[in-house]
Amino acid sequence: MTENTNPFKLLDSEGKVPESLKKALVSEIDTIRNASTLVDLFVGNFINTLSASFVGNNNEEQQC
Repeated sequence: MTENTNPFKLLDSEGKVPESLKKALVSEIDTIRNASTLVDLFVGNFINTLSASFVGNNNEEQQC
């Protein structure tokens, strides 16, 4: 193999992936994306709400 040869071009591309495997992979990716969205909504917004409430309390104390 020469230095300029791309090793990825040597991979066998004749095999076909079953449609069920493709659907399973897409399903797993969707599950991970949905779980990430839920974590972002509950954790991220919860932290933002807490920090906003602390900032709001400090502003009320300064106005009194």
